[in-house]
Amino acid sequence: MPAPLNPQEHALLPLIEQWIETQQEQLVSELADWIAIPSVSRADLAQPGAPFGPECARILQHVLALAEGAGLRTENHQGYAGSVVYGDHQRDIGLISHLDVVPAGDNWTYPPFALTRRDEYLIGRGVADNKGPAIMDLYLLKLVRDLAIPLHHNLRIVYGLAEETNMADIAWYAEHGPRHEISIVTDGRFPVNYAQKGQLTFNLEVADAGLLSGLQAGTASNSVPEFARLALTGADYPRLRDKIAALQGLAAGKVTLIDSADRLILQARGNGGHAAFPDGTLSAACVLLSALQELEILSAAEQQLASQLERLFSSAYGETAGVGIEDRESGKLTLNAGVWQRSQSGALTITCDIRYPVSYRGAQIVERLQQQLADSGIQLASQWRDVPPFFLPEEHEVIQLLQQSWNDVSGRDDRPYAMGGVTHSKVLPNAITFGPGYARDASNSADFLPPGHGLPHGADEVIHLPSLLAALPHYVIALIRLDNYLLQKRAN
Repeated sequence: MPAPLNPQEHALLPLIEQWIETQQEQLVSELADWIAIPSVSRADLAQPGAPFGPECARILQHVLALAEGAGLRTENHQGYAGSVVYGDHQRDIGLISHLDVVPAGDNWTYPPFALTRRDEYLIGRGVADNKGPAIMDLYLLKLVRDLAIPLHHNLRIVYGLAEETNMADIAWYAEHGPRHEISIVTDGRFPVNYAQKGQLTFNLEVADAGLLSGLQAGTASNSVPEFARLALTGADYPRLRDKIAALQGLAAGKVTLIDSADRLILQARGNGGHAAFPDGTLSAACVLLSALQELEILSAAEQQLASQLERLFSSAYGETAGVGIEDRESGKLTLNAGVWQRSQSGALTITCDIRYPVSYRGAQIVERLQQQLADSGIQLASQWRDVPPFFLPEEHEVIQLLQQSWNDVSGRDDRPYAMGGVTHSKVLPNAITFGPGYARDASNSADFLPPGHGLPHGADEVIHLPSLLAALPHYVIALIRLDNYLLQKRAN
């Protein structure tokens, strides 16, 4: 059960609340500038000092300049990451975040790269994942400084720039940057995360896909496609329009026909979101495949391929792909076909994302998929990327310290959790994900958004501002305790 805060900790809480009240509007104003920079990580646009492209370099420069203006020390780690440091000690406690975002995608009600404030909610690409938490880290350092909270370690924010792609940012930092006693990754939800599933990224290739080679959907492997499109030539517009209106099943009411110059565009709409958290999402590619089978405009071979692909991805948990596995520690595998595109004449490439349970290994999953795809005409490319699971036992001392801090401040009696989301805990030693998000409920959900909107990686990404700010006292108490724990551990 939760233990009471000690008198010193208890006395800090109202001071923290008062400080937040004075800083809230400035935080929102500065966050708007961060959201306005479309910092999608682009290694293909690398330049000297900017390994992830010009927009990531621009956001890093902007954030470091802002921190310097606030009187904090900064370091630029050759453009792979940047640090903001408070304290003058020999050892660091890290706060790990990232400034890159996934592409905006489609179907936004509000502008993706302009911060919108509506009541207690903020909307914009990256506002939840992870620029809102990233600016909260900066304010956490200012809070500790302004309240003169004594610590025996520096607080070092490390801002990465490739978390949404391949984590080359913090992988580089882990090899070349300063060492931390321990780090808190502020890119998850409360309470404390003790297990993260492994991640596989791979391509499926269909050499002779016919008309389906033109299917286009998605912007990132780790995002569920919101829209899917297929260009048609020589189609009978009135007849096809009538058949679309009569669609049944999955595609009913989700497909439109666009008359564009000398061709028709068949467009399907789904519900986008993060690949690791598929509840409430719907792949627009699967909607389009379902529609194509009903519309009877495919050849027999194309019809069979559409049926195979729809079945393969009809379950977000991999059951229909032969990889429907789970374990007690981390739950079910998830499977997402994130990007669909023509790779060459007549060929279709599908870039996929799998999050697999911590008791399995990536090679096992690949072998199962290859067995499932045998003789199907769908090939799993020989090159695939595997990020192994992260796992610490729930009894780990720092896991328990952070968990107890959460329970003591919140008055709850929660336990650590596992997730399919992947954070920098995977690549930085001694890094544990702890907040600042919350499980969604009626008190922190934006009910004014269309169904399926508001999720990280989805349209109208949203964050509940009071919940974000409420994370600050949790971090202050946890850092005080972590600081003392590390000091005592060295003394012993």
